[in-house]
Amino acid sequence: MAIFYVYLGYPMIISLLALFKPKRKVQDIPDAELPFVSLIIAAYNEELHIERKLKNCLGLDYPQDRLEIIIGSDASVDGTNAIVQKYVSERVRFFPHQIRRGKMAVVNDGVLQAKGTICVFTDVSELFDKDAIKKLVRNFRNQTIGAVTGNHIYNPSPSGIAKGVRLYWRYQRWMQQMESKVATIMSCDGTIYACRRNLYVPPPTGTINDDKAVPWKILETGRRIILEPAAVARGDSLSDTGSFFRQKVRGQAGMYQLFFMFRRLFLPTQPLLWFIFISHAVGPVMVPWFMVMLLISNCWLIGQPIYNFLFLLQTILYGSAVIGMIMQCYRIYIPFLNVPYIFTVSNIASIVGFWAFLFKTQKATWKKVE
Repeated sequence: MAIFYVYLGYPMIISLLALFKPKRKVQDIPDAELPFVSLIIAAYNEELHIERKLKNCLGLDYPQDRLEIIIGSDASVDGTNAIVQKYVSERVRFFPHQIRRGKMAVVNDGVLQAKGTICVFTDVSELFDKDAIKKLVRNFRNQTIGAVTGNHIYNPSPSGIAKGVRLYWRYQRWMQQMESKVATIMSCDGTIYACRRNLYVPPPTGTINDDKAVPWKILETGRRIILEPAAVARGDSLSDTGSFFRQKVRGQAGMYQLFFMFRRLFLPTQPLLWFIFISHAVGPVMVPWFMVMLLISNCWLIGQPIYNFLFLLQTILYGSAVIGMIMQCYRIYIPFLNVPYIFTVSNIASIVGFWAFLFKTQKATWKKVE
């Protein structure tokens, strides 16, 4: 039942609650009234993409005198520093760190250097639509909002993994739109999100998932986090199983780390926030364990019609996932296999992520996964 609640019950409940909420109205801010924004980028060995990213940031539709770009290099050893150095100006500020400490440390240092009232965070690999920052910051006229996440759209790809990821994130964006109407979302997208600088509390430098640690601290102040669908960042999805699996292991290890750091969120002091937190943050992380328990208990109860049927469904699910993996190896992409394939790989990675957290094998310093 818990598995069905996470993927069917909760979406139905949150969408029904959203029906009773008025449509959120937000208007663009005139250029003369736009706030000063600090765009913060942490980079590590990004010589292939950093120049493209800088040109994208410098070409954004935002008043030049109210946008600074802060680049922090986490002890890059390729040509990243030399490339960024060519762009240093009043608008582009560069901080090449000599000791590698991880993304969270670089982001924290960037916020300390920031002059803007709004900080926008992004990754090197994704490019913003020209009006992305304007669309993000217009939401901060509402004083109840502490952070805003943008809409990360993946470029089309023939890969089965990529197609599955795109489908998954379309589902997540729909959920976040419902949650934004009802109360708050629980997660920002590290490729494009913004927060009020005065609400930014630096997470510990060993934090893995900065795009959740930062907003969760803001949630503790009583402010809301919302999705702005019109603020778009575009990039390529991971297209091979190995890279996807490593990314999921890192992310899930980071979730267990956050559960330990934010233990107070497990207390229902804010009932609506607690409901969303348990359902959409804790619930999906627990699904792999429910799946394991379901399979083991099902094996013991084979012989009764209902349990025979459940065992058949699980056999179909995992069999489809195995076939999908084989097809992926041969670059043969069968659409209906994408969901069971992604679902199974993600759940296995989640369990591995738990052990990575438990034995502290997942470091805060990140590796490129492309």
